[in-house]
Amino acid sequence: MVDYISSEIKGITPGVLEQNPLLEFQCRLNKKTGEIDDFFSNAYYKGLEFQILRPTTKRTKTKILLKGSLHKYWNNGAHNFNDFDLNSLNEVLQDLKNNFGIKPENTVLRALEIGVNITPPTKTKGLLNQCVMHKRERFKWVATKDEGNYIQAQYQRHILKIYDKRTHYKNKGFKIDKEILRIEIKYLKMHELNKEAGIETLADLLIYGLQNFKSKLLKYWEKVIFCDTQSLKKSKYLHQYSSPVFWETASNDQIKHHKKNLNTITRNNPNNIKQQIANLICAKVDLMINYTPKINPLYIGLKTGVQPIEKNSKYRRSCKVTGLNISMQKENSILLSHTGLKYYYKTDRKVFKEVCRKFLTSNWVDADYKTQIEEIAHNIRNTRCNQNRKQDRLYPPGAGLLFDITKF
Repeated sequence: MVDYISSEIKGITPGVLEQNPLLEFQCRLNKKTGEIDDFFSNAYYKGLEFQILRPTTKRTKTKILLKGSLHKYWNNGAHNFNDFDLNSLNEVLQDLKNNFGIKPENTVLRALEIGVNITPPTKTKGLLNQCVMHKRERFKWVATKDEGNYIQAQYQRHILKIYDKRTHYKNKGFKIDKEILRIEIKYLKMHELNKEAGIETLADLLIYGLQNFKSKLLKYWEKVIFCDTQSLKKSKYLHQYSSPVFWETASNDQIKHHKKNLNTITRNNPNNIKQQIANLICAKVDLMINYTPKINPLYIGLKTGVQPIEKNSKYRRSCKVTGLNISMQKENSILLSHTGLKYYYKTDRKVFKEVCRKFLTSNWVDADYKTQIEEIAHNIRNTRCNQNRKQDRLYPPGAGLLFDITKF
């Protein structure tokens, strides 16, 4: 259930993390002056980012920040489309304690994502298109490389997000045979949870209990204006209720009347999709708060290597130049590109270093990793282009053919 966190770590010093063999911290380089920024350094491990912020004129104390998805960490940084229950969360917290000395009671939360993955009763993309509003806030489509395409309704302190996880991760090369809809609340600020539940640290979150978020998720879903096209297809209200403009311009009394009418029409449909999803959310939360054995085939596990696609699988795709797995990139990819390089940088630093050794010139050795990725991707493309030119020189068009096809 718990996914992304942004937190400040107490109780350990920067030196403890900097000397940890699992972390390789890098500083920023000022390209104009050539000076290294010692005030900020960061490292990645299994999808989590460790940041060290040293004192400046605006910051009087050193801060250690931890950001990223605990769910992805459990899957070695690869994905978050399977189930992440209470048992799994405890595994991650124990692993962070063993590897880095990070304790839940010393992990002060600044932002938090809570949600569940469910198998919806119909196609996820169609369901997202039927989510018109959340209260009086229009759902907007968001597209990111890391999280894919999803809809969200954003408020000052929190965001409601609804994802099509299957499409997102299938495009990255994962084999997923069923629809996966994720509904998630992102707390941008912890004020609400501090005040209502006394949650300041990860330890407080465990004490409060993940089961208490069931009512919150259901409440957020209940407030969604869901235009069930099956229920409304024979109704005169289909066009009206599916229009965000109608709901945005209606008065409070009109909204109250039409929401009641929409809910009545939807409830009278035996296949009430919105209620089915509410039931699935409820059942999934109940499942996630109970300890369950690791029988999920999508579970990668903390101690195993990250390979989203098995080596001999027909779904595995390899870079034509490096031979590395690029199944996490777009389906039509043939070369290791920015997405794959970022993936290896965050999940397998040894592989990334080897790619740097072969495809990064000495001019860029001290550059930041984003610049290095740009240069590496460029050099890989050039290598492929040179390979093709050599092939054309050795085997010109028509060579070895019985007839000269250029005449036809």
